[in-house]
Amino acid sequence: MNYILKQKFYCGIMTHNNKEYPHTYPIIITPTLYQEVQEEITKQLDVVFQNMQIPKGVAQQTAQTLQQLHKDKIEFHNQQYDTLTKEYKETTKMLDNLYLDKLKSRITDSDYDKFYTRLRDQQVDVDIQLSKLQEAEDNYYITPQYVITLADKAYELFKSSEVEEKRQLIKLVLSNLELKDKNLVYNVQKPFDSIVEYNDRQEWCAR
Repeated sequence: MNYILKQKFYCGIMTHNNKEYPHTYPIIITPTLYQEVQEEITKQLDVVFQNMQIPKGVAQQTAQTLQQLHKDKIEFHNQQYDTLTKEYKETTKMLDNLYLDKLKSRITDSDYDKFYTRLRDQQVDVDIQLSKLQEAEDNYYITPQYVITLADKAYELFKSSEVEEKRQLIKLVLSNLELKDKNLVYNVQKPFDSIVEYNDRQEWCAR
């Protein structure tokens, strides 16, 4: 039912090429109910973005805190990358030596196959971990200043934006939005969750 309440199609409107048209399919909810639901969702989203605003007096403190968290994440990321890269190189060297041992008949074929499989599996596992680190790298380099600026202006942007711009802002900041018992539930996307968490800890939202 929550899905139906959020779709214009079920109140008689269909969208084609970004234009809206009335359709002749059965109407499940009234346009009035649909509008009431949209207004309630917008009202709750207003509160979400308003609570992300940072009082001017503590913006610098927040930036410093996030900067340290940002720095720690980058350092941890780099340490992991260095460790995995070293392990990958060592495994490659061991595979090369293993092959030489086989060529010189220092080990049997069965031993070679056994050790090769073990080392190769280890190398593949390391390679997968390196790939995951590479995929996550972009998130580590979003600057704290960008996060703070966008979070601080999110409410203003949401209030002044058109529907599509609102949708993009919501997608950027929030995820897994659901309407449960007239209440909007959601997750805050990284790295904006740090702003919300810090706001809650400082009790700014109670202002």
